[in-house]
Amino acid sequence: MPAMKILSSPRRRRRLLFAAAVVAVAVPLVLLVAFYSTPADQGAATGPEVTTSAPAEPKHAPFTKAKQRAVHKVLHDFIETAVVRRDVERSWDLAAPGLRAGLTREQWARGKLPVVPYPAADTKTVGGWDAVEYSYRRTVGLEVFLLPKPGSGVSAMTADVELVKGHDGRWRVDYWMPNKFHGPPAVAKTKQASSPQVPSKTATKRKASGRPSAAAPLKPSRVWWVVPIGVLSLIVLAPLGIGVGLWYRNRRAAREYARGS
Repeated sequence: MPAMKILSSPRRRRRLLFAAAVVAVAVPLVLLVAFYSTPADQGAATGPEVTTSAPAEPKHAPFTKAKQRAVHKVLHDFIETAVVRRDVERSWDLAAPGLRAGLTREQWARGKLPVVPYPAADTKTVGGWDAVEYSYRRTVGLEVFLLPKPGSGVSAMTADVELVKGHDGRWRVDYWMPNKFHGPPAVAKTKQASSPQVPSKTATKRKASGRPSAAAPLKPSRVWWVVPIGVLSLIVLAPLGIGVGLWYRNRRAAREYARGS
């Protein structure tokens, strides 16, 4: 038969085995490629592209006078409590849930709050802002400028603040972060004596004549006598100590020599 003749040749048998191996490898690969490249498979890597839309940016809302008054009151009280670290527990109700996340009211009252402290000066302008970064219906971002207390040793500061309006209609601080310090630190002024000194008659005469007053002679301190006395003591005591040491060593050597003999 023709099939027996083909298989009877060793060369043909090797060729058939090689062709069968190629088919056995190629056919599964072709099937896999055809299966995973079909557009009907939604889970395939090469399936149809899914367009994802970014969350829509909230619409801008005017920063009305009413909103400004409400924000100013909350911001003023927050700075006077949480930022200055005075009556900190009262600032718990002025902070938004995002700022209080992971903290209890007791921890907040003990000063463990995510707000950088700052010794703001007690002025009527505390709670105001220099710039409005953004204003939405329930969110407002501000740039706040603070002056330090005199003698605090810190400079004026600018901080970024965000306030959000809760479902109860109240504004709360959701973000507070200093971003820049301005100018030299506030240093306390040196108090000068209020009572003027009355110059003596002698000083008045010398000042009128234009001649400088002679300085009083300085008395030498007794400490300076310690240095020469110490040097002289070393000059005398050092040879004496060396001589005593040599005499004792020679006497000990003579004593040992006498014992050995």
